[in-house]
Amino acid sequence: MRFVHISDLHIGKKLKERSLEEDQRHILGQILSIIDDVSPDAVLIAGDVYDTSSPTIESVRMLDWFLTELSTRDLDTFMIAGNHDSADKLGFGSRIFEKNRLFISGVFSGTMDRHRVVRGEEVVDVYLLPFIKPINVRRFHPDEDVESYEDAVRIAIAGTEVPDGVPKVLVTHQFIVSGSHGPDLSDSESSFVGGTESVDCSVFDGFDYVALGHIHGPQRIGRDTVRYCGTPLKYSLSEKDHVKSVTVVDICPGHVTVDTVPLTPLRDLRQIRGPLEELIEAGKGDPDSDDFIYVQLEGDSMDAMARLREVYPNVMSLEVVGRDHVFEQVSDVDIERVDLVELFGEFFENRVGRPMTEKQKQIVRELMDDGEGML
Repeated sequence: MRFVHISDLHIGKKLKERSLEEDQRHILGQILSIIDDVSPDAVLIAGDVYDTSSPTIESVRMLDWFLTELSTRDLDTFMIAGNHDSADKLGFGSRIFEKNRLFISGVFSGTMDRHRVVRGEEVVDVYLLPFIKPINVRRFHPDEDVESYEDAVRIAIAGTEVPDGVPKVLVTHQFIVSGSHGPDLSDSESSFVGGTESVDCSVFDGFDYVALGHIHGPQRIGRDTVRYCGTPLKYSLSEKDHVKSVTVVDICPGHVTVDTVPLTPLRDLRQIRGPLEELIEAGKGDPDSDDFIYVQLEGDSMDAMARLREVYPNVMSLEVVGRDHVFEQVSDVDIERVDLVELFGEFFENRVGRPMTEKQKQIVRELMDDGEGML
């Protein structure tokens, strides 16, 4: 039986406050084309479907389009909530959607959801475990000692009936390590290094394939069949060397093979370096000058950002290098676009696990206004 594994779509994501709606729709369309080419029996979407817990109307419509397209194909779709998603919002209408072979696990209910995929004589059980914290598991297992994320995942698995004799696939969204070896991280994931957030891959020993979400770089953890598929697009400069792909998994009793199909973005994300005049001259003949460009400028120059954007319209940042100082030049427009309250709200949600209330946002806004008044 064949599965396509994707995750961390981050629909609604912005790059330096620039909308990626066109780029995301392009890459989702490419994923649909790959699905048509490889003809899977099921698609696994391992969390962080949206970039925030309060997605825009445009983001909701994009996901609606993508899931509707999947529903027109002869396959099952399994989707879980990640730490960026609102579990309740993502899971809304899930029982109705099951009639169209879309199975969503948003809120953890004490055990993992299990669904059996049958194709002729082939049978595979798919288990869905959305992003959980210890507090989510203590609610249903008050007699268990749940101190760490690993405790939470282990108890969630142990508390679920897992029949023998059938190949098993788990879809989950956590920070997974193998002993002392953690995954390769990008900038946005550095806060998860170490601590109680880590879950050792040994807790998944009973599963034939584990479809992971949470980490942006495609990679195996411990064994080939415990895998992060990575994001479909590059979402930070630290991902510039990533080869984004769709993971294709073939499962039969006693044997699992994993392959990848590369993705080609509408616009790549890359870094260029050199003196201003050389960069401008190179840009005039660059067929990919529309890419998202991070510039390391050798030698300062007046109006460098404006001149570079004449040939590279999507310059995201500019660093002056090769001197004693290094600084990033940001336009006034970029600064004005940043809502510090929303930025703090994302930090709050990542650490606490829920969005700020409107009252809390108002308090933060008033504190920031008072601080500006003191400058």
